[in-house]
Amino acid sequence: MSCEVYLDRNTFSRGESIYITLVNLGNAPLRIGSWQVIDVGGRVVYSIEPPQIIIAPGSSFVVVWFQLDNEGKSVDRGRYRVVWRPVVNGNVLECFSDFFDVL
Repeated sequence: MSCEVYLDRNTFSRGESIYITLVNLGNAPLRIGSWQVIDVGGRVVYSIEPPQIIIAPGSSFVVVWFQLDNEGKSVDRGRYRVVWRPVVNGNVLECFSDFFDVL
């Protein structure tokens, strides 16, 4: 059971839409679960559990983050990463993106 989370690049302008991809690298289908954006200190700035979709092995799912926090305010410049927690056979995985910068 494994997954990968990646962004198309590691530097974004403030306010720019950020496309985040979850890839199912395992042999079993996974439920997309929840995902969060955290800052470099580990503080959660955005968290969502979207409607649950099943991703087949070898498939991917893309979401867009509009650089808003949980209160709907624009996030500050800084360094962030995505934590995605998909579910496979009742087990929650944790998949991290690389850090990225909002300038």
